[in-house]
Amino acid sequence: MHKRSIAGWGLVASVTLLAGCQIRPYGENQRFSTWSDADIQPRAVRFPTMLTFPDETMYFYPIYDSLPRADLNLRAINCTRLDDGTLVVTARVQNMGADIVANTGLLTGDLAAFRIAATVTTADGAREDVTAAQVVPLTVSSTVTLATNPTRVQAADVTRIDVVVDPDHVVPDPVRENNRLSWAGRMDSTSARCDVVR
Repeated sequence: MHKRSIAGWGLVASVTLLAGCQIRPYGENQRFSTWSDADIQPRAVRFPTMLTFPDETMYFYPIYDSLPRADLNLRAINCTRLDDGTLVVTARVQNMGADIVANTGLLTGDLAAFRIAATVTTADGAREDVTAAQVVPLTVSSTVTLATNPTRVQAADVTRIDVVVDPDHVVPDPVRENNRLSWAGRMDSTSARCDVVR
């Protein structure tokens, strides 16, 4: 009777000791350790943020551990002359970043991934802004071609075109050196050419 109780207590003691152990990966000096010796990496606590656009928070706490990163690269611009003599500016944009450019509410009220804005300048100094929006999310390394709405000025009067991608700065694009292209010159009255390739 006495031997059984000693064996029972020994079994209870060994189970108690092993209950707090965990298996550590191979290649370390010890195979077992207690929970207090576990190799847990510290995680940075991000404080609540407010008044950010677009809103990437949930109850004012950041959703992502690291901020998304995209890189919108304006590859090329060109022009098309319509039958009435007006101009349509097209832009080819590629996402060279590490994350998808998702749809969000733009400052213009549109729900889109981003938009392009082209400023058309005429010979007498008049300026007109035309835009186009990418309504579908832009995946990584994808390329899209966006065409703006037609201008009110005639193509023959245009002397300069400046195109910028994401003028609202809603895309998390830390590198903004490759999202502008410009063209300067005179266009023929019968054909419009403003081809610029990066």
